[in-house]
Amino acid sequence: MSEREAGLTFLFTDVEGSTRLLRDLGTTYGLLIRIHRRILQTACAERAGREMGNEGDAEFFVFRHAEDAVAAAVSAQQKLERYAWPDGIRLRVRMGLHCGSATVSGGEYVGLAVHEVARICAAAHGGQVICSSAVADGMDDPGDDVRFSDLGSYRLRDIPDPWTLYQLCAPGLEEHFPPLRGAVREGGSLVTVWRREPRPGSGPGWQAQQFPFRCLAEDVDVEVGRASDGGAGAFRVVVRRRGTVEEEYDGLTVGGPTDAATVVNAHSRLLRIEG
Repeated sequence: MSEREAGLTFLFTDVEGSTRLLRDLGTTYGLLIRIHRRILQTACAERAGREMGNEGDAEFFVFRHAEDAVAAAVSAQQKLERYAWPDGIRLRVRMGLHCGSATVSGGEYVGLAVHEVARICAAAHGGQVICSSAVADGMDDPGDDVRFSDLGSYRLRDIPDPWTLYQLCAPGLEEHFPPLRGAVREGGSLVTVWRREPRPGSGPGWQAQQFPFRCLAEDVDVEVGRASDGGAGAFRVVVRRRGTVEEEYDGLTVGGPTDAATVVNAHSRLLRIEG
């Protein structure tokens, strides 16, 4: 028999770069996953969180109160960061938090909110905790030194409406990350290109001063930063007009197979790459 529950907070986690870690570590990877799972389970159990399932290196927890879910996420990230992983490995976990209702069927939570928290988690980077506005706005007391940094409004995969997303900030948590993964700012469009690993001896990679461009209108601003994922030489270009994101280009390189001039000049109405 199914029963609907409201006012829940969901925590979804996933290990960053798990395929690469498995390839590089072999059987040691299984040990790392067991350790990481125990850290998560302990942090969540301390705040009355229930583990509702896991698949591969992904974990799913449910809390009655948003304050407990936030505290558990902070504690888990702090413990993961401090843990002395074998062989000098730095295991990084992305996390997503969201509040909503779900139906309990056969001992499992089913509902749109469950899919939504998975999409929020997928947008994060390892070491990062991303929250929906339902979490950030619903917090009466987030705790000492805990705050929510407004990242802006984004469209997530398979979710039609834009969402305002927040990064959970607290002592011991990294605060500076590349743009969200696979998420498009509201009003913008995203052109994602494939990257190849840099060739041996190909140089130190891209630097900002090596990227010459020309705006085609006076009200256009350009932001250049690290790519959301990929090689050290890859970068991302965000083009705004009157403060609104009009174009985004992720994974560009200078002189490589995804050369910025070739990609941007073929798609952009507001920007030209020169030189």
